[in-house]
Amino acid sequence: MKILIALFMSVSFMFADIVSAKWLNENLDKVRVVEVLAPDSSLHIPNATQTTIEAWRYDNGTYLQVRKVDEIEKEISRLGIDKDTKVVLYAPINEPKDLLKATYIYWALNYHGVMNVALLDGGLDAYKKDFKTVDMLINAKPTNFKATIDSSKVADIEYVKANLGKLPMVDARPADMYLGVTPTPTVKRNGHISGGMSYPWIYSVDNSFKLKDKALLDDVFKNGYKLDKNKEVLVYCTGGLETSFNYFVLSGVLGYKNVRLYDASMKEWGNREDTPMTQYKFENFSN
Repeated sequence: MKILIALFMSVSFMFADIVSAKWLNENLDKVRVVEVLAPDSSLHIPNATQTTIEAWRYDNGTYLQVRKVDEIEKEISRLGIDKDTKVVLYAPINEPKDLLKATYIYWALNYHGVMNVALLDGGLDAYKKDFKTVDMLINAKPTNFKATIDSSKVADIEYVKANLGKLPMVDARPADMYLGVTPTPTVKRNGHISGGMSYPWIYSVDNSFKLKDKALLDDVFKNGYKLDKNKEVLVYCTGGLETSFNYFVLSGVLGYKNVRLYDASMKEWGNREDTPMTQYKFENFSN
C-alpha cells in the first residue's frame, strides 16, 4: 500500500516545461514560483517571489547580454533556487515582451545549470481567471548557488560565423524584418543571417499567449523545417528576447537535445560590416 501511495504521489507531481494554472495551483508548495516583474504588477500568485529582467542581462554599450556569472549566481541564490529546485516562471503579460522576459530567464537558468524550469502557460491571466491571487510576495530563503555553465547553450559571433551553412539557424523576428522589407529598430543593416530560416516566435502561441498544441509544433519543426532533435540548432533574433521563446519551445517543450542561443543576435551581427547577410528571400537549411 505504501508503495502504491508513493507511486501515485510521484506520478501526480510530474514536472514539465510548460504547466497549467490548475497544475500550479495544486503544487504551489512543491515548486519555487518566480514572477517576472511587469511595471504595473500588483496581483501575484501565492508563494511567489519576484525578479526583473534587468537582474539577468545588461547593456554593454552595443547590445544587451547575459550578466556575469557571479551576478547571476547572486540572483539565483536570492530567489531561493539551487540545482535541484523545481522553478515555475510566470509573467503578468501586458505586452508580448513580458512573456519573452520570462523565457529569457528560463534560458539563463538552463545556461547556468538549473534545468528543472517550467513556464506557466498563459501567465498570470490564466491563473487569476480561476484561482485567487494575493497582493504580497514572499522573501525566499537564500541558497548558496554555484553555477555550472553549459557552454553548449550559447553562441558568440565567431561561433555563428564558423557554422554558417553547417547547421540550421532559426530567426525569431517578424517575417518582414527577417526579409529586410521592414527595418529592425537598432539594427543598421536589413535582412537576416545568411542561411537563416524564418520562424517568428509568436507563431507558437495563441491570442491569449498560451502555447499551441505540442503535436502541431512538433510537426512544424520536424516536417516543415526538417530539424533533427539529436542535432544542433542555433536560434537568434534582434537581441535575445524573441529567440528565447524559440529556445524554450525547441529545447524545453519539444526535447531538442542541443539548442544554442545567439544572445547578441542582430544587434551585433547586423551592425557590423563583416557579417554575411541576405535580403528579400526566405531560406531553407540543407546539409
